[in-house]
Amino acid sequence: MTRFRPFRNSDPPALVRLWNQAIPPSATARPLRVHELDTHAFGVVPFEAPGLIVGERNGRIVGFVHAGFGPELALASIPPFQLGFELGTIAMLVVEPGLDDQELAPGLLAAAEHYLRARGAKVVYAGGLFPLNPFYWGLYGGSEGSGVLSGHESFHRALIDRGYQPVSSTVLLEADLSNPEPRDPRAALIRRQTQVEFLEDALPANWWENLGVGHCPLTAARLLNKSDGSPLAHASIWDMQGFDREDGRSRIGLINLEVVPDYRRKGFGRFLVSEILRRARANLVGLVEVQTAASNQPALALYASLGFVPIEHSTLYRLP
Repeated sequence: MTRFRPFRNSDPPALVRLWNQAIPPSATARPLRVHELDTHAFGVVPFEAPGLIVGERNGRIVGFVHAGFGPELALASIPPFQLGFELGTIAMLVVEPGLDDQELAPGLLAAAEHYLRARGAKVVYAGGLFPLNPFYWGLYGGSEGSGVLSGHESFHRALIDRGYQPVSSTVLLEADLSNPEPRDPRAALIRRQTQVEFLEDALPANWWENLGVGHCPLTAARLLNKSDGSPLAHASIWDMQGFDREDGRSRIGLINLEVVPDYRRKGFGRFLVSEILRRARANLVGLVEVQTAASNQPALALYASLGFVPIEHSTLYRLP
């Protein structure tokens, strides 16, 4: 018999034990430490204790589910910490290996759905894809957090059994900097026309990003027109502390890559990423991670040309 109840302050050690037993090692932080779970999941503004439900058997925690809300997409016009409650997401489901039965996972999902609807949700998703990524960015899902990882089989199976349907897919890619640097025939010309700037301790792009990875060292990369200093492209890099424990190799995450619309398809985005990779090699970084929608073929081709290879994919689900 399983008993379902809301989170208590004494629960984190048991939840970390479950995480380290059941969460797939790829694109996640493992082994996880209690203070990291507190920082990324329980110490953030969107956290509400009723949204994290644990399953107990004979006083032992054997699973948990975590649900919450994100902001509306127009972040620049929304006051900090203001969430939208019409769209909710089940951000995490973890069950003890060997106990993925017909009572535990369905009961946890039902409890999470009840919480979301009681708070006003009209649509329920599963998986943390921006802006429905209130928790676990920095612990799960690679450089940005994205849906349910393909290796998280118990989460997928429980969602499908309950009728959730996939609505989008994200590809997680990785560049191994021990490999030779790819050659770019346009690099010499672009280098004469532009200059690259790296700004250490950069500010996050918005208050929501600040909640997710603002505790990590951020670096802003900008590609500028050498003649007038106007921006051509930009990106951000963050130190993916915690993701290197399985293989011992340091990682940085590449996010927010954007080329000014008038300068797209001219090689500026590729050049900026190649300069980021070159700087990472010089700083003895082992791997660079990035992600993009599976439907974004131009981005996938760009990253492939720079030596990135797919290492994982994730799925966002929706309950009809």
